[in-house]
Amino acid sequence: MKKIYYLLIVSALALISSCQKPEYVEPTVERQGITSLTAYFTSGKYVDQAMVKLEINDPDQDVFVIPVPWFFPEESTDPTTIYMSNLRIRAELAPNCKIEPALTILDLNLENKFTYTNAQGESREIIITGKRTKSAKCNLMSFALTEPYRVDGFINDDTNEIYLFTTDDLNGFSAEATACAHATVETTLSVKKDYNNDQQVTVIAQDGTTKKTYTIQKRYPNKIPYGFRSASVRQLFNFEPVSRLGFPEYTTTVYPSLASIGGNIIVCLGNGETPVYLDGLTGVKMGEINLGSVAPGSVTSDEGGNLIITNHVEGQGTFEIYKTKSVTAAPELFHSFVNESTVPMGYHVKVHGNIDTDAIITITHEGIAGVTETSVYTRVVVSGGAVVSTDTIDLAGLGLSWGAAPTNTAKVVPASANVEDGIILCYYSYNTIVYVNGNGAISATFPVLDEGVSGNYNTNVMEAKTYNNAKYAIHLVSSHFPMWGCGPQLRVFDISTPTSIKDGATVMQNTSIEWYQTAASGCAAADVIMAPSTDGFKVYIYYFDHNAGVIGGYVADCIDI
Repeated sequence: MKKIYYLLIVSALALISSCQKPEYVEPTVERQGITSLTAYFTSGKYVDQAMVKLEINDPDQDVFVIPVPWFFPEESTDPTTIYMSNLRIRAELAPNCKIEPALTILDLNLENKFTYTNAQGESREIIITGKRTKSAKCNLMSFALTEPYRVDGFINDDTNEIYLFTTDDLNGFSAEATACAHATVETTLSVKKDYNNDQQVTVIAQDGTTKKTYTIQKRYPNKIPYGFRSASVRQLFNFEPVSRLGFPEYTTTVYPSLASIGGNIIVCLGNGETPVYLDGLTGVKMGEINLGSVAPGSVTSDEGGNLIITNHVEGQGTFEIYKTKSVTAAPELFHSFVNESTVPMGYHVKVHGNIDTDAIITITHEGIAGVTETSVYTRVVVSGGAVVSTDTIDLAGLGLSWGAAPTNTAKVVPASANVEDGIILCYYSYNTIVYVNGNGAISATFPVLDEGVSGNYNTNVMEAKTYNNAKYAIHLVSSHFPMWGCGPQLRVFDISTPTSIKDGATVMQNTSIEWYQTAASGCAAADVIMAPSTDGFKVYIYYFDHNAGVIGGYVADCIDI
């Protein structure tokens, strides 16, 4: 009986301690007051998406004017006037601060009055309002000489310079340029000029006052000896593709794949629809590609400006690989063969190298849901622009196997354009990057997730490319359960020594990509692509997470500035 009394006393003490008053949190200088206000859509196709975020640095500020963008999306011509009176406002506050009454849906045409109380208990009246604001962005997105022939310019926004990489005589050329959304190019570029000498072009922002002048120079910059310059990495865009691009909802099963040629991103959903192409700098939808007679299963691209389009076939079907260098030109058949396996293939295809010279194409076979897993991929070796071998390879002896597309299959990618460098793969829910060397043995592994969260993410999205003497592997961790706070993650590994991947040799990463679909779990399908520019100075990385509702892109360069 004494033991029972003792337990009751201990339990009572625990209960009392758990009901104590919460501990006061001393505010920090850095986060004193209201730190941000974010306006969210409450209706329309962008409902619950953030429209604009106002960062606040002054702890004594009393009037907060939220700068509502003139158009939304920024690149569109859709005015935001209709949304001004019905926006949900959320505040980020320092510890122990509060706004009364609680923020809710506000009319930002009005001066909305609230009482703000700081961490010391001091109160004052604040006003939250809004104002439609024209953009002050005035960057050039592209520049090129066009007549008598085309010379693309390299835009350096750090120095406001445009480089023309050529040794040709550039006297008597006209030019064209594209500015960012709603900005205008002030200089008349149709007039022929002598671009052997420095010229200038000015961009005026939508607000009509903000300007930027670029100096156009004929020069040939030096490259850094290896890879891309880490300081040059910048994000091009990151947005929700259903409302912006008309992509299917997250609950729809798709088999997405990406490619990039000619400054465009090509998106294939693998559902029978014609792939679309987007502007590679802005993500704006441009149109549908010319498929010719191809039934598209997937797309990818090489390092020579080729778009590769394949079909999707079951076991014993005829697999076809097509190529084209333009989104508007019908593709031509490059290679075909019979799928000798008993499982499907064609949703996951990757290329390392240039199929006009030397390359390796890998096609990952897929398991059949409820029937069988698989451990098979096909390797197509290209030498001198011609296919020299087509081999179906089984990895079962290594203890590797995966399930059905699009969620549970693997993506096998060649580590280089040389067979001896082997392959890299990852799949759900093994969640470990595996390097298989040219002799068919596992030489390195790298767990990309903690074991406790491994089932919440999908890791079957990989890519590998060579850029400026460096070999890179790109891994996109897509979300399996976005409603649990599991968003996409992007990592770039240096695999010039492939076994170094075991040490997590990351040269770039974003483990907190913003995503926009958080309602529930849908189809956990995604893809990532790395695309070196044709001039060799830039490299682009694009990603698409269907389940998390996000598409985005990065750019970097190798210029020795």
